Amino acid sequence: MKLVFLMVLVCSSSFASKSSANVEELKMNKRFGLGLSAGGGLSIMGIEGDVNVSPEFSLTLGLGTGIDYNTFMAKGRFYLPGQWVSPYAGFGVARWWTGGTKETKMSPSVLANKFLGGQTDFTKGFDVWMVYPALGVQFMHSLGFSFYVEVEYLFRLVSFTSGTYAGLGAHWYL
Repeated sequence: MKLVFLMVLVCSSSFASKSSANVEELKMNKRFGLGLSAGGGLSIMGIEGDVNVSPEFSLTLGLGTGIDYNTFMAKGRFYLPGQWVSPYAGFGVARWWTGGTKETKMSPSVLANKFLGGQTDFTKGFDVWMVYPALGVQFMHSLGFSFYVEVEYLFRLVSFTSGTYAGLGAHWYL
């Protein structure tokens, strides 16, 4: 995780000198982004739509998969805009569910060990709702390409079991 964060910072300094626009102007000119994510609220992988409401705030919706189950996520992020790299704090809600599967092992381990309590029979399915705060950093290039990395602390609703997870993603803003 530290290596990815360091790479984002190094890349941002090399790209920052190639354009005269800043992140705040860019986010207002390119408000809607489509992208892919790995980890995070969408579990293993997913697609996301992101809307820059203001230079400091965005809303994201996504659909994904944990291979043997489905995922949905909605989150808001509050940015501290920088030149090209913006740290942020966010809050989201996610649902991971299946109607039933013959698999006996579920990924990621936070789902299998924390939220499902070591359960191995998933033929009747499961439905896990979570809320989570997130801390992350976003790099945004002047062409509209964005890359983010975040750490989340997931809380399962009703039982309040919890666990940490991380995610990363890339968006192309139009």
